[in-house]
Amino acid sequence: MNGIAYLYGAFLLLLSQLELSRQYPQSNSVTDTDRNDVPRSGPLDDSYVVGVIEFRPELLNMEIRQRTELHLAAYEELVQSENATLVDIIVFSELTLNTLSDPVYVPDPQEHSVPCQEGALDVLSRLSCLAAKVGKYIVINLSEIFDCEPATEDDPRPCGPHGFHRYNTDVVFDRNGAVIARYRKFNLFREPGTNITHLPELTTFETDFGVTFGLFTCFDLLFAQPPLELVKRDVKNFIFPAMWISETPFLTATQIFESWAYANNVNLIASGTNYDPAGSTGTGVFNGRNGAVFSFMTGEPTRQLFAVRVPKISDSLSPKLITSSDDCLALPCVTSGRKHGKLLENIRMGQDVLEQYTTMQINPQQYHDEIGQIICNGDFCCDFSLTLTVVPDRDITHHYRFAVFDGVRSFQGYAFAHISTCGIFACRNESITSCGLPMHENSNYLEFNEIRISGKFIANGTLVMPNSLDDMLHSLDADQYQFYSSVNYSTNQQDVQLMLYSTVANLQTFAIYAFNHKNFEFFNPIEPPAAETTTESPYTGTDDENENGGAQLTISEPKTLLLVLLVSLVVLRFRLGTTLQQLER
Repeated sequence: MNGIAYLYGAFLLLLSQLELSRQYPQSNSVTDTDRNDVPRSGPLDDSYVVGVIEFRPELLNMEIRQRTELHLAAYEELVQSENATLVDIIVFSELTLNTLSDPVYVPDPQEHSVPCQEGALDVLSRLSCLAAKVGKYIVINLSEIFDCEPATEDDPRPCGPHGFHRYNTDVVFDRNGAVIARYRKFNLFREPGTNITHLPELTTFETDFGVTFGLFTCFDLLFAQPPLELVKRDVKNFIFPAMWISETPFLTATQIFESWAYANNVNLIASGTNYDPAGSTGTGVFNGRNGAVFSFMTGEPTRQLFAVRVPKISDSLSPKLITSSDDCLALPCVTSGRKHGKLLENIRMGQDVLEQYTTMQINPQQYHDEIGQIICNGDFCCDFSLTLTVVPDRDITHHYRFAVFDGVRSFQGYAFAHISTCGIFACRNESITSCGLPMHENSNYLEFNEIRISGKFIANGTLVMPNSLDDMLHSLDADQYQFYSSVNYSTNQQDVQLMLYSTVANLQTFAIYAFNHKNFEFFNPIEPPAAETTTESPYTGTDDENENGGAQLTISEPKTLLLVLLVSLVVLRFRLGTTLQQLER
């Protein structure tokens, strides 16, 4: 019956394609092409293609304008590369174009102006011309200069001494090179000389392939404004240029990107700066509760565009449309999966102050194969249970601890946040100072078969997320765990559960991680998965009867159905081909 089901699905797919080609001849047909005659995604498609770029900037030991020119030339090369052929929208990473020493003016998107001028050498004009030349949306991050007005009631900030502000700004060009969106980063991290807007900007833009994107940048991810405000407004797709400084054990780049996208059930398109002096890397596409479509971390100097097909997310959970492929065999192509980077040990990382956590070492030999424990940090408690397998006579390479924390933490003094955490993380030895440090190998002696973590978290204003990390600095696949929260609005609590139900030997982190945003109205219940049901045959005779009389009916009908489907598929395929040929003319 599996073969018949497959044929029936193909029959329905061909039928739907034929109907769409009749009703919407300009959508997803071979005539809907860009300037290079490559098919574009359309509003009726269930996916679109994005080009995410991991980009290594030049060091700051050269003349600034020369550095910017080298970056711009590299941008142009990537946008026009074979890798970019199939993409609809290209996203560059944070702080990889110009600097505060050579900022540029950005027009108001409401003017819908096209900065492109043939032969012009300025940055914005060349990028506008580039977008128009290739016929693609392009998102860049740059240093912007803005002439400020005297203080007003709407914006009481004084102008700078020279009469202008400088911003860390995302700019979006459409397929014709027009500036259609501009977002100025609101939550800065180690960015002296950069201003923020008086109030956070809520920036979105629409595309011709039926997707509305929200914009925010790097450190914004950890705050309510603007990201969660856009989520509340039902934005389902986000562009996210980043120069992320990874921190173990909970905030390495793609680890927290995937956690955030999962908890909000949105697409997060993250393009990461590749810069080892700052310990920066991390690029990926994260498809809500389906997890990563593509994920990449590396310690190797990299400038690369990855073309990734992104399933659109509807109000209900989207099906997982993408299968993994480590490498493209030929160009143009799209890629997917968790790409293992090189030289991971070279990535510089920060470390959380784990001494302020309440922790307990896990001693599997003492508890045999099942361990249960309740641990509290102040009034905040977490319930842990796990089953594991210990291989005897093996060296102990990984030590693990239960860990609980609820309180305010500092991000190197640049910002503060209230977090709540229930988790398990790996340590190199029995000292707490060795915990959370990257370990790029499997545990030789211990496997986790099942982990259950639960706790009661603040409900209003809290983004609670599943958080995991393996030895290659990737999160666990979404189909390896379950995560849900049940909100009690009267008590302002949510019961949160995270369950691992596949055997893992390379675990570094497995946790519930939450940001509590005070004075921000936000509830995010995550329903448990629906119980699986099985459809039984209406015939309930004995096995002998099914092998004889009962089987006569269930064998003869598939043969007839199979013949009908095969004939229908041939006819439909012919009609679809004819329709497409007519459209080409």
